[in-house]
Amino acid sequence: MTILYLSLAYLIGIGVGHLFWDAGLMGCGFPVWPWLLPLAALPLPFLWQSRQQAQTGPPLRWPVSAGFTPPVADWNGALAAALLLAACAGVLRYASQPDQPCAAPTDLAYYNSRSADGGAEQPVSLSGYVDNYPTVKNGRQQLYLRVESIRVDGAEQSVAGRARLTTNVEPRYIYGQSVRVEGSLVEPPVFESFDYRAYLARKGVHSQIVRPRVSQTDGPNRGNPLFRLLYALRARGEGVINRLLPEPYAALSNGMLLGIEAGIPDELYEQFNLTGTSHVIVISGSNVAIVSGVVMALFVRLWGRRRALWPTLAGIGLYALLVGGDPAVMRAALMGSLFVVATILNRRSTALLSLGAACWAMTLLNPLTLWDVGFQFSSAATAGLILFSPGLTAGLKRLWPGIAWGGHLTGGLAAQGTLLLFGLVQDGLLVTLAANLTTLPLVVHYFGRLSLVSLLTNLLIAPVQPYIMLWGGAGVLVGLAGIDLLAQPLLWIPYLCLQWTVGMVRWSAALPWASVDVFSYGLGSLFLTYLLLFGWHWRAGLIKMLGWRPRISALALWRWSSAVALPGLGIGTLLLWQVLLSRPDGTLHLWFLDIGQGDGILIQTPGGRQILVDGGSDPQRLFAQLGGVMPFWDRSLDLVVATHPDWDHMGGQLGLPERFGIEQALVSESLYENTDFDDWRRGMEDAGVSIARQSQGGWIDLGDGVALWVLWPLTEDAMPPVDDDDKNERSLVLRLVYGEFSTLLTGDAGLPAEKAMGDKGQPLAAHILKVGHHGSNSSTGPDFVRAVQPEIAVIQVGENRYGHPTAEVLATLSGRLLLRNDLHGRIHVRSDGTQMWVETERRNPLEMLDVTQALPRE
Repeated sequence: MTILYLSLAYLIGIGVGHLFWDAGLMGCGFPVWPWLLPLAALPLPFLWQSRQQAQTGPPLRWPVSAGFTPPVADWNGALAAALLLAACAGVLRYASQPDQPCAAPTDLAYYNSRSADGGAEQPVSLSGYVDNYPTVKNGRQQLYLRVESIRVDGAEQSVAGRARLTTNVEPRYIYGQSVRVEGSLVEPPVFESFDYRAYLARKGVHSQIVRPRVSQTDGPNRGNPLFRLLYALRARGEGVINRLLPEPYAALSNGMLLGIEAGIPDELYEQFNLTGTSHVIVISGSNVAIVSGVVMALFVRLWGRRRALWPTLAGIGLYALLVGGDPAVMRAALMGSLFVVATILNRRSTALLSLGAACWAMTLLNPLTLWDVGFQFSSAATAGLILFSPGLTAGLKRLWPGIAWGGHLTGGLAAQGTLLLFGLVQDGLLVTLAANLTTLPLVVHYFGRLSLVSLLTNLLIAPVQPYIMLWGGAGVLVGLAGIDLLAQPLLWIPYLCLQWTVGMVRWSAALPWASVDVFSYGLGSLFLTYLLLFGWHWRAGLIKMLGWRPRISALALWRWSSAVALPGLGIGTLLLWQVLLSRPDGTLHLWFLDIGQGDGILIQTPGGRQILVDGGSDPQRLFAQLGGVMPFWDRSLDLVVATHPDWDHMGGQLGLPERFGIEQALVSESLYENTDFDDWRRGMEDAGVSIARQSQGGWIDLGDGVALWVLWPLTEDAMPPVDDDDKNERSLVLRLVYGEFSTLLTGDAGLPAEKAMGDKGQPLAAHILKVGHHGSNSSTGPDFVRAVQPEIAVIQVGENRYGHPTAEVLATLSGRLLLRNDLHGRIHVRSDGTQMWVETERRNPLEMLDVTQALPRE
């Protein structure tokens, strides 16, 4: 236990060092290296103790079995001295790397503008390279820049440091890519409920670039060659998952397998947090255990037990770096490595000591890791499993009837079934309860809420989690080999498991008592809770260091065959039913997607053709909406329409060619050469997608009696005099027709375009009007609405600062059925050409409407 005591003393020392720094007892003039001295002196007290014992002889032995009572141990001066040295090392280690270090002119942070001090933001030009695996979240690409030089007031200065920035989704950057960034360098802010400055400081980032303009520069890619290789592999793996799985299951798989969580929709992530199940969508010890087990089994078979050590350790390390190497992952990797060493060398591995050693090593590398929330949760959960899981399991065994726990099964198959059920309860309930005992205080402290459905939800989803990792990993590996035909069915198994997981999480999160708010739970309450928790544990004398679950006895060969055949048959049946239920049903479907402040409409013809009109501004949100309505196995779009190149219509489509096979794209003829279309056009052309240009009078036969008419704009030569930069007045206006049913999709066309279409006698009448420009008063004039005569008006709008929809437009549409994405969620319209059915995501389905009586026949 000496290592555990020393690691705890060192961690306490880091906390004391933080207090000393804040109190001004240590400051900028403090040297960086002194923490090495007490660390190097740590062996000396134990060497002195060994020398004393050698002089006095070995200590007497007091066998308890013979009736002796061992005397109380004397004061261990060597251990006390070592603990003091470890605590001093922690204090000095924090002083060498505080959360807000003193910046010199050679440090990037020296040039931060501090608006809070009254200073104006000064524009700068920075040169360096991308120093992270770029991810996309909320329609923005997130980059960390390793800065090598800065230009201020025309003078170039060599500096060192990292800065964070966000930029457009396109062009996509890669790790090591040389770039130049122009913008304003500022100190990261501190928000009321979140210290963003300290969060970035733990990543070694002390600067933020606002209003950045990023440009690529010539030169070879830089950075660590190993990271370049691993991140390239990670990007290919992400591409395999995105290509073969629908959203949001692709984003969840990326988080669970590759540590890429940015694509998970915020609403879904919040539901995982609400139900206490977010641990399943981040890389954790279970992932490392599976990787180490697979790699070790492979190399033990190939090279023998001893020679398998180094390849297994290398595999764990490479996987930890591949998935991002955050503190929680590195802690799990270190513990996994220690366990592998102990297993291969037939040595005893004490989990609690391994946890202490891993935490000590992590904070030696970066003392600020102690304040990383993910590291705290991971370490607390592991401690809970180690300390409380054995006791809970033993208690359940005493209460569980029908099984003799002396190592043999009794009662035949009934007892075996009971044992399997026990394993399910143990994995799903007891393990969760043990981890929750030590993590719930942190949840309440940081987030101010307590999940009441955590145990229930974890019990429901725990059995399927290993299959996501095993089969998902296999599918990604096969996909990396370029065999998509084999990778696709392999990924269907984790797809079904993810469907079950998401369904259970959403169901439990919707319960009215799923979570309760907890107030005034500060640091004092947190420390008192842990003091009582661990004090109760040790006083009860229930310490069990090994947290590994007992293995279920091997079953007979025919039982193994059934265990493989029955789940396989069940999976095949589920997949078959999903395919059958997602086949075209002979009606026309329209989904007005809930993608925030933007337009996005998916059309599915009676024969199954799929047409996407616009896509909002956020690709991830678009993919999540498409994944909610498209068949899970279908990764194709027959037609993609971009009405005009405004970001809230076109931005979400930029990632489409990477995930979907697209047969054709369609744009407005008068906007094809617009420079705002450059990234969109380049992406389509690189994917081999042909781009058609349309103007008034054009039409597209979608098959099955469905047609898409182009009502606007005119050809460029015939366009009325409007501002050349006004993209809205050149927006495509489309009329979808199927039998007696029709829908008018107006894009962002404004009042001039509406008037021109009316003057030219265009067939505007439609049962459903997609209101122009999100309900802005620059569209949807009264004359236009009278010409359209819609039964239903749909406004695609989200939270915005523009006041959409305006009171004028709402008054114009009064008396008609009005549906809005911000109020009703995703809106689904289905028609057989004579009737239509409408249902909304957040309200009850609406009554069937007879479209043959709604409008006069043409």
